[in-house]
Amino acid sequence: MQRLVLSELSVSGDTETSTGLAQVQRAVQASQRCLVITGAGISVSSGIPDFRSPTGLFHQLKQKYPSSVTNGRDLFDATLFHDASMVNVFYSFMGELRTLIDRATCTPTHAFIKQLDEHGKLLRCYTQNIDSLEKRVGLETAFVQDEDAVDSADSASKRRKQTMDKKFTRAVQLHGDLDTLICTICHTKCPFSHKLALEFREGTPPPCPRCKEIEVIRGIVGKRSQTTGVLRPDIVLYNEMHPQGELIGSLNEYDLKRRPDLLIVIGTSLKIPGIKRMIREMSRCVHDSAQRTQRAGAGKVIFINRDEPPRGWDDVFDYFIEGDADHAVNLLPIHGDKVALNDGESSSAESGQDP
Repeated sequence: MQRLVLSELSVSGDTETSTGLAQVQRAVQASQRCLVITGAGISVSSGIPDFRSPTGLFHQLKQKYPSSVTNGRDLFDATLFHDASMVNVFYSFMGELRTLIDRATCTPTHAFIKQLDEHGKLLRCYTQNIDSLEKRVGLETAFVQDEDAVDSADSASKRRKQTMDKKFTRAVQLHGDLDTLICTICHTKCPFSHKLALEFREGTPPPCPRCKEIEVIRGIVGKRSQTTGVLRPDIVLYNEMHPQGELIGSLNEYDLKRRPDLLIVIGTSLKIPGIKRMIREMSRCVHDSAQRTQRAGAGKVIFINRDEPPRGWDDVFDYFIEGDADHAVNLLPIHGDKVALNDGESSSAESGQDP
């Protein structure tokens, strides 16, 4: 793994960093089938803190709620629902985070991923973020065109009959998103509106409107009352299974079969076991593609982050670009008409076609 420190680019002359960056630029321009994995680091410049840095959300939570939160990660663990005080903190924080996301703007890194898609280079983006900025920049995050029908009540038959276009989803939200709330009992979904965000900030779970409606009807007809649900964010916490996990797995498998020739991992601490497995599997596939293609620079795996990766990643990444994600992607031209092959030779970049 070659380390490229962006701050060293200001040094004049043909440095090792500038030479390595030129190789990364060739890889991006030569790529026809690129996979991207993103973490919280790509949204920091939008005004949304990351999680594990000294100024990240986990540290902020410990400072803000010292009597309730000993570890910021605890507030993203499904076991929190067993502790009433943690539930109050969770809802209050989620209301604040929803407001923060509403004010956020897409970053140059989000725009870079969208440009990869527009130029036919992006196989798919897999994001750990719940801010939905990928959707805001124009990347489709739904799994099917009529997702409301699939998510609605009594839709099992519709789900079975749904013919899925595996190329439709451009960005997979691995941990859900904060655009939507879901009932803990009937699983009805509704938008996470500004009004509901204000209710969340009070620390009290709002009741599910559908459950309340059903309860009123049961009372009118003389039926006994049933447990009613509350609304919670439609996100995947630690120790929870993703409700669309099987579908995400099938998309991942499909993408690997399409022989990706570039993997770019941006703004993640590489701490989540599932993400670590995904990156390693994709890296092996990308490196295998280098043996099957003649395009210059293909088959590279690039990690862009402020902090260096933990031990054990040297054989996974070819390049580690140390620095700000927005700065890094601004140095990576996507649509060069010609890609250098060697001294004095060039070739037009081939049009991206799936096998």
